[in-house]
Amino acid sequence: MTNADIQQAKPRVVAPGVLECGPYFEQHARGGYFIVGRRQIHWYEETALRGDPFLLTRDEALNAALHETAGRK
Repeated sequence: MTNADIQQAKPRVVAPGVLECGPYFEQHARGGYFIVGRRQIHWYEETALRGDPFLLTRDEALNAALHETAGRK
C-alpha cells in the first residue's frame, strides 16, 4: 500500500451523517463501507467479474446510506 492508498482509505464525511471508509483494494476488486449511526453499509466491486451479482456497488451503497439518513430526520 502506498501513502496515497492509505490516505484514500481513511474515514471521511461524504454527506451529512454519512462516513465512508475505504476504498480498500485487492488484486481483482475494491470495496469499502459507509457508516450511518451504528449501521455499516458495505460495498464491493470486482474489476474482473467473477463473483456473485448480489453485492452492492459503491453507488448503490451510498444511495442506501443517504436513504438511511433521510429516515433519521
